Amino acid sequence: MNPTKLICSPDSGNTYYFRSYIPTDLIEHFDGVRQFRVSLKCAIKSRSFRITKILDVKVSSLFEEIRLGMKSLDIEQIKEILRIEIRKQILHSHRVREGTDRWDDDGIKRSLDSIQKKELSLKDRLKTDSKSYKEEVESKLEGILKSLDIHVEKNSLEFQKLRNNFIDLYLLRHDWMRELVNQTGKSDDDFRENAQEKIGMNLFPELQESSIEDFRKSAQQNVSKTKSENLSSDSVGGQTFSECAELFYDRKSLEDTSPKEIQVLRQNINDFIEVMGDVNVSNLTKGEVSEFITIQSKLPSNRKKSPKYRDLSIPEILKIEGIDSQSPQNINKRLTKLSVFGNWCVRQGYLSESPFKDMKLSVKKSNAERKPFTAKELRKILASETYLKWTVDFKHRNNPSHNEDRNTKLPIQPSGAKNQMPYYWIFLLGILSGMRTNEMCQLRLSDLRKEKGIWFIHVEDDEDTSVKTQNSVRKIPVHPKLIELGFMQYVGNLKRKKKDRVFWELTKSRDGYSKQVSRHYNERFLPALGVWKKNQKVLYCTRHTFINKLYAEKVDENVIKLLVGHEKEFTMKHYGGDPFSPERLLEEISKVNYKEINWNKLKVI
Repeated sequence: MNPTKLICSPDSGNTYYFRSYIPTDLIEHFDGVRQFRVSLKCAIKSRSFRITKILDVKVSSLFEEIRLGMKSLDIEQIKEILRIEIRKQILHSHRVREGTDRWDDDGIKRSLDSIQKKELSLKDRLKTDSKSYKEEVESKLEGILKSLDIHVEKNSLEFQKLRNNFIDLYLLRHDWMRELVNQTGKSDDDFRENAQEKIGMNLFPELQESSIEDFRKSAQQNVSKTKSENLSSDSVGGQTFSECAELFYDRKSLEDTSPKEIQVLRQNINDFIEVMGDVNVSNLTKGEVSEFITIQSKLPSNRKKSPKYRDLSIPEILKIEGIDSQSPQNINKRLTKLSVFGNWCVRQGYLSESPFKDMKLSVKKSNAERKPFTAKELRKILASETYLKWTVDFKHRNNPSHNEDRNTKLPIQPSGAKNQMPYYWIFLLGILSGMRTNEMCQLRLSDLRKEKGIWFIHVEDDEDTSVKTQNSVRKIPVHPKLIELGFMQYVGNLKRKKKDRVFWELTKSRDGYSKQVSRHYNERFLPALGVWKKNQKVLYCTRHTFINKLYAEKVDENVIKLLVGHEKEFTMKHYGGDPFSPERLLEEISKVNYKEINWNKLKVI
């Protein structure tokens, strides 16, 4: 390796950088850029040298792929890939530790038992259903690569190796969770070394808290007090908005921030720079922020996407009359993202106070909170002809077909809708279990289990499912009305077909499995009935309807919180354990009854 590929920058606390020169025959692919560098965020030479060797091999491979026409990458994409190469997420393990009552032996035991259960479940899936699990991991990888605009063939050796490395890391993470729960004193660097040894390469090297502390100590040893003072007053004070922003993005990536969220932050910061210029961060005042708000209030909301404005400069747009300018709410959203950056600058010492603080525009609040469905609305939605038409019998009208609707004469496509059964069950599940929409959509067949002869739905947080908060992990009795409608028979049929998920037709997107069902109800079904109201009457309101019913039936509040996954009262949380028997939970949930609905006509199984 050429030693000049590892360079040190005294101006940034002796941090090491990886530098790479663009080969002469590839310069045209990078708009004339001849070299680039990436901060390793580390002041320890030996460690930086090891990381640089790995990055050098990776970059050489990327250059070769570009020559072969396998990929088309620009400089920013390469930087993003390298940033991924120097980090690996282990914050999930820390969340497990923080969610453990470490001062209670029973609490520690429960966490360790849960970890053991998840590990055995994963290993069992790898033995009995390896193909399905690998497909799920591949789906996750495709989402990550898609978010970075990287297209790799699933059959390529590179992709398959990456998939297997992910599985190895998922398995290894259980050991690390045990280490944290048992408080063995091992650091994040220990896990990183174990992971590198397990997968045989430094796939996702990252700097965790201990590494950052090493950096600080090393910086203190190598930079005198006088130099530190000069750095604080001159170098930091002289940094531009864009320079600070680059370090901000790197730090956010270490904090388990999603690539999409970092991209949103980047867009808003770049927008500020475009409007106000790449100003000196330390000199930024509320006056500049006020001017930014004034200019934004005269610009259209989607000027970068609109063909009418995207090729115009800001001064050119400001000269145009009659622009449909963006709303105060939209400007406030921009200020919210900029405040995240401003607060970070304060913590880093770049600013004494965030100039974005208290700068949001005053906007009259609307009563747009979600509300439960009324009895009249439920009768309208669950009228048998209406409900079945929009669920099990739903047909798209958007593609030509030889068949025509006999009333409208519009063509229909009999096989166009593939999610009829999810459409049918999700609303019913919502008003009879109170589950969040994505909790229902992600249900696995293994999440339905019997306890003392009673069927329960288990809402869990593991490799395949996610929950909103730790309190959301819970078990809910299957409502007798669902059993009467044939829900457990439906689940049994899926088991015989060797399906894995209850609503296997739904595909996973960035926010989970609920997108298709939510769109169907919120953009088609409910608006067609005149029931839908933005933010107030949407599919998610099935949860509010269920909770409202529980309170109306005077169910014990602790039972309600247990069933719907809300935070428990102090006494219940710390001393209650699991006081309610399966029989008690079934008795309480059975009190939810919608007498005005003709259930017999809704039964399809």
